[in-house]
Amino acid sequence: MSPQSPHDKVADAVHEGRPADAQLVRQGRSGRRILLLLIVSAGAAAVLLLGLWAATNGRFADLEPSRAEKAAEAQTFDQEPTATAPVTAAPAR
Repeated sequence: MSPQSPHDKVADAVHEGRPADAQLVRQGRSGRRILLLLIVSAGAAAVLLLGLWAATNGRFADLEPSRAEKAAEAQTFDQEPTATAPVTAAPAR
């Protein structure tokens, strides 16, 4: 008697109406190649994101005003507000 292939075992189970073993019917095979591919692709994605962050980090830092600029802008609001337009009396009703 020759050894049965996994396909033959599953086909026999289907024809007999009994459940097939999950190990025999899954599409992919487990192995080191799949794990290696997953690790390499995750590492490549991390390197790509880190590279994009490093390339654009300087541009975003230039958009943020410095502490001195923030302090100068805030001093404008330290004084009492003054009217910049002539104030007219409200019409009487």
